[in-house]
Amino acid sequence: MKKILDREVLDTLDELVDPRWTAVVVIDIQNDFCSTKGHFAKYGKDVARMEPAVKKMVSFVKAAQNLGMRTIFLRQASLPDGRMDSPAWLRFKTRDGKAPDYTKPGTWGWEFVDGLDVRAEDWVVEKFRPDGFVGTNLDHILRTQGIQSVILLGTTTEGCVESTVRSASYHDYYVVVLEDAVATPNAKLHEGSINFFKARYPTHTCEEVLAAITLAKQKGKT
Repeated sequence: MKKILDREVLDTLDELVDPRWTAVVVIDIQNDFCSTKGHFAKYGKDVARMEPAVKKMVSFVKAAQNLGMRTIFLRQASLPDGRMDSPAWLRFKTRDGKAPDYTKPGTWGWEFVDGLDVRAEDWVVEKFRPDGFVGTNLDHILRTQGIQSVILLGTTTEGCVESTVRSASYHDYYVVVLEDAVATPNAKLHEGSINFFKARYPTHTCEEVLAAITLAKQKGKT
């Protein structure tokens, strides 16, 4: 903890991920984005390169849940017939040649990847834009649970992850990014976003963050 303008500010990693005021926000780890049989792969995106990071995501979420972390799953959705899509948004969604009907609710592509388990005590937030705060109750959930800090991971690095990282910060939450548990089919864009994260926010590996959570829990008992 340090003081800035006579106000206490969380500073060290174990403070930033302390379960008493921290939530894990899991961003769009869904079949259409992550599977070689999903929508992104169908339209030529190199989804296979994401596989190691997706395995890390699943492993981290399970470990964090076992440590008692409050966990919120963001899930991207596209309603049939573009019922949540303006013309401008339809243009954006199809800018790279893919169809706009990915992650339709109730489909296999909309579901979370195998191994990513939502517990009864977790939250699932449906969203229709990259930013997890736009048009959702995410901010309400975080504030009612007394959350000050968020750990973010998921897909895609330069899209939904970066949008939600920025927005979390602008909504006055401390932000920690898991650098080895974010992924995108585009290596160049991934690198650019990682460089951005490192310039502005605490950016750590899954192993470092899990160790810090464990340390925070131990300190909390003393």
